[in-house]
Amino acid sequence: MSAFDRPIERRGTGSYKWDGAAALFGRDVLPFWVADMDFAAPEPVLEALRRRAEHPVFGYEAKSDAIVQSVRQWMCARHGWEIPAEWLMFCPPSTIVGMAGLVMRLTAATSGIACHTPGYSPLFRLVEDSGRRLVRCPLVERRGKFHLDVDDLRRRLDDDVRLLLLCNPHNPTGRVFTEAELRAVAALAADNDLIVVSDEVHCDLVMPGHRHVPFGRLRGERTVTVISPNKTFNTAGMPQSTFIIPDPELRAVFAGFLDTMQLNHESTFGAVAAEAAYRHGAAWLDELIPYLDANHRLVRAFFEGNLPTVRATPAEGTYLAWLDCRASGLPEEELMKRLLETGRVGLYPGTVFGPEGRGFLRMNIACPRSTLQRGLERIADALG
Repeated sequence: MSAFDRPIERRGTGSYKWDGAAALFGRDVLPFWVADMDFAAPEPVLEALRRRAEHPVFGYEAKSDAIVQSVRQWMCARHGWEIPAEWLMFCPPSTIVGMAGLVMRLTAATSGIACHTPGYSPLFRLVEDSGRRLVRCPLVERRGKFHLDVDDLRRRLDDDVRLLLLCNPHNPTGRVFTEAELRAVAALAADNDLIVVSDEVHCDLVMPGHRHVPFGRLRGERTVTVISPNKTFNTAGMPQSTFIIPDPELRAVFAGFLDTMQLNHESTFGAVAAEAAYRHGAAWLDELIPYLDANHRLVRAFFEGNLPTVRATPAEGTYLAWLDCRASGLPEEELMKRLLETGRVGLYPGTVFGPEGRGFLRMNIACPRSTLQRGLERIADALG
């Protein structure tokens, strides 16, 4: 039995995923919605946190060389990218906070910002809530697989579009974009003086047979690559994010934002967890990936054998299953009603990720296999 098979009771712990589900869905459900895992963090991370908690003072933390070096070593070993130390900047609260700062500091209030759809909805909200114009660039679906459409992106660019928010590996479709796709985007960005901010928080969660290519490694200038240990090692409650910024002018802009917002110091436990994870978490991750891959395969096989009107899009990365329910003929409202009232399961409806997601559901499969099997059976009962 894998360590990941062991259920961990999270109810009553203040878990947003488990304790917060009733408020969102209006009833007690088996939760497969928000993107955190039901697995214990790696033991080296837990031990590092215990040691730090023994010291009784939790004041402001300076950025240490240790966290810088741990990120550099991880990215080199895991993704083949040798990164100069000066390129690394840190935003303790979250990746979205830092990305919002870049949007506000790098674009004018009338600017257009391109995002691929369906997509991670907080990226859409940070654009629209800042008063910028969201330029939706739909992914193109071919034979059940979603691809970047560079020709369509080119047509949608105008003189006011100065920034592209990219998400790779892609949430919610699970695509890990190929080097050829990314090089085409990089060439387009260079031709149009387009800044690319690439959200790569799922970069370590790539399924066997696929490879993550950091966007900044292809086109270093005028890019920001955003990574985090929080998805990889299930430490979202201790946010820590790294912004890899090769261009000194962009770094200066981001530094100004961090200073203004008083984000120029580290989160004590976030930094401790990140350093321990990057230094000592590789073996744990190497066990996690096959487990997640097997869960993805279980989801595909279950629907093929029990509910063929639901099809799981082949996952190349992330622990998020993108379920195509269009063949059921049920509108989204009816899908959700049946899932909640009959199945008592909580999933995100596809339109959370934009209107292009209508007819889909997003399911978090990062849980013990017994929990996943129970959820799949409830979905089949509800929609069968």
